[in-house]
Amino acid sequence: MTSQGETKGNEATWSNSLFDCCSPAGLCCLTCFLPCVTYGKAQHRMAHGSLDGYSCCNASCIVYALLVHCGLGCIPTTMQRGEIREKHGLEGGCFGDFCKSCWCTCCTLMQHEKELEQRQALLQGSSEAYKPNGGMVYSDQTQQNNPGYA
Repeated sequence: MTSQGETKGNEATWSNSLFDCCSPAGLCCLTCFLPCVTYGKAQHRMAHGSLDGYSCCNASCIVYALLVHCGLGCIPTTMQRGEIREKHGLEGGCFGDFCKSCWCTCCTLMQHEKELEQRQALLQGSSEAYKPNGGMVYSDQTQQNNPGYA
């Protein structure tokens, strides 16, 4: 696993390894049995920046499921990987995206979801990191502590 900010040339590395796909176990099982749901989640995160308003039965999920049954699941997975790489300046290329999407589909989809989830958490954390306090109020302490002081 590499650090978030590590770069290789002008491209950043992926936060999670392609083969770091057994954790979390829930995402692993979901992706193995229903890869269309994981694909749809990642598409929703890319379009909306979060899972607000997400439904597991969305258009992306349905289209992906249909393409998988026709043997064409690697096409939308490759396209999604390219969009994620381009949006976040991640390392890789079209040929590598296609190969990973064809022969390691579940691992690739999990890497997409974990990458987007981690980046969403970082963005939310940075937008909430600084909240200015109310203005400073000065009260005259000498008159409050010594009522007889004039």
